[in-house]
Amino acid sequence: MTAPQSDADTVIDWCLRLSDGPLSPKERTDLHAWLADDPRRGERLGAALAAWDAVEENADAPEMLALRREALGAVHRAGQRRWLRTPMVSRPVVWAIAAVLLLALSLGSLAWRHGGRDEYRTAIGERRVIALADGSRLSLDADSMVTVAFSPQRRDIVLEKGRARFKVAKDPLRPFAVRSGRNVVIATGTEFSVERLSREVRVALFEGRVAVLRDTPQGQMNEVVRLGGHQLTAERALTPGHEIGLPVSGFVGSVSSSIGNDGWGAEQVSFTSETLVAAAERMNRYAQRRRIIVDPGAADIRVSGVFNNGDVDAFADAIATTFPVDAAVTGEAIRLSRRR
Repeated sequence: MTAPQSDADTVIDWCLRLSDGPLSPKERTDLHAWLADDPRRGERLGAALAAWDAVEENADAPEMLALRREALGAVHRAGQRRWLRTPMVSRPVVWAIAAVLLLALSLGSLAWRHGGRDEYRTAIGERRVIALADGSRLSLDADSMVTVAFSPQRRDIVLEKGRARFKVAKDPLRPFAVRSGRNVVIATGTEFSVERLSREVRVALFEGRVAVLRDTPQGQMNEVVRLGGHQLTAERALTPGHEIGLPVSGFVGSVSSSIGNDGWGAEQVSFTSETLVAAAERMNRYAQRRRIIVDPGAADIRVSGVFNNGDVDAFADAIATTFPVDAAVTGEAIRLSRRR
């Protein structure tokens, strides 16, 4: 009799399948069933996929040597596991398999289920990668929250706060819709991010194409953005490597020249002519000690620079030195206000 396969082995199996390319309809059904049995599995598989990518992209980097040694030890301890007996598995792939196993099993649960919807959230300074039931991948930035509801007809995501990046598994018969406020981003198979700020929603496109809609009293309509003195639908204006900003108040958005340093996985964040209020919101996602509060009178000051994630003290000092802004520390907050 064959011993039942452990969750760890199954994580590795799905990681290999998803890395090989799009899943078949039967594989998507099997993955959905496996993930539905335990909400912890989605995050474990997501962590495994993220680690897999890191090992493939940085296999020769010096900092990977210690991980390789630990991974090889796990391989030897595993003995005669089925996935090591496969002739086509090369030694670098074995390192990757062992590494994703180590990382995936070190993580705990992140998912909560509410009325058929899965909820994922991150704390301040925390990032997560989650594998969704259709084979898509969700990367959550710090201090962010999404809810996920999949059905046979639709794949619906709601970004409640923060920022999320989506690598969407192709499924033309089931649209992948991400809602944030009045905005809805729809894709079938592509890679993009959505960020929710107090004044606007930002959509960055890394690959493929998306439709961007807005809820109105007359129904959903195409978002409109300004580009080169003309107004275009967001779908036409948004091309890979670019980002659009959609105002919470108003109806015409804007297109940035490029995504630039989008900060995914980076320890620093850069700003280029960013409003002070938006820059402060991004810094606050990693602020463990104090948070920045921007008074309305200083909110529209445009700032540029590179800062360590969460170093709000250095950020506030730089702003106060460069602009007519006062930085006042009050308890757990730094208030930035225009100098009189």
